[in-house]
Amino acid sequence: MSVAGLKKQFHKATQKVSEKVGGAEGTKLDDDFKEMERKVDVTSRAVMEIMTKTVEYLQPNPASRAKLNMINTMSKIRGQEKGPGYPQAEALLAEAMLKFGRELGDECNFGPALGDVGEAMRELSEVKDSLDIEVKQNFIDPLQNLHDKDLREIQHHLKKMEGRRLDFDYKKKRQGRLPDEELRQALEKFDESKEIAESSMYNLLEMDIEQVSQLSALVEAQLKYHRQATQILQQVTAKLEERIKEASTQPRREYQPKPRMNLDFSSGDNTQYNGGISQTSTPKPTGKRNEEGECSLVCLNLLL
Repeated sequence: MSVAGLKKQFHKATQKVSEKVGGAEGTKLDDDFKEMERKVDVTSRAVMEIMTKTVEYLQPNPASRAKLNMINTMSKIRGQEKGPGYPQAEALLAEAMLKFGRELGDECNFGPALGDVGEAMRELSEVKDSLDIEVKQNFIDPLQNLHDKDLREIQHHLKKMEGRRLDFDYKKKRQGRLPDEELRQALEKFDESKEIAESSMYNLLEMDIEQVSQLSALVEAQLKYHRQATQILQQVTAKLEERIKEASTQPRREYQPKPRMNLDFSSGDNTQYNGGISQTSTPKPTGKRNEEGECSLVCLNLLL
């Protein structure tokens, strides 16, 4: 930057400080200009937040969003055209249902029903992918272009106008000490920048029907998605109702217990076991002891 440029920047900074700190009054802008500037500022903030919230609406899982952004960034670095899409919750649910439906097989009622609902969830995930693509192309991308081009250009004009205003007000306070031509040129540059900024804001606000068309595209995409989702769910509901009806007409199979297992604990030496504990018979008394018992009984009777 040249010495003259540095000097001009110093004059602008001096004027700005005198207005902020010293309470000096700068050139006032008309109310219409201020109102347009306010509306443009609101539009800019609305576009940024709505784009962010729309992505969150389409891709509600923050961890998946962060992972997808990282993968897409790496794909761009590697020169790949497109990375993987957002993992739809319907697709993850479909994968689990189809997996366990195959494991259960067709011999039961639950397995085929899981396959029906899993296939419907897979179709829903594809419809949701189409919604994401359509909303991005017809709603998010136009808003991004509005922010990156038109709104950024307006901010550039406003910033340039503010700089020229500060330069004009600085020189206006020193009127009489500066050549009149220099003051006149400063005023002309300020008026020129003001007109350009005012014209760009006016054109943006007058053409806001384009944003209405983009909102209409968002709603139409959602309506199309919900119609397709309704059709898919109605079809799978009919399949499930048919399975329930068919199962209710089938005779109920009674449970038939199988014969219990018998265990033989006997061994070849005539010794019996119960739970691993052997049982032996009580030994019979010998003949000699029987004779002694009979003799004692006879003697007892004689005594009586």
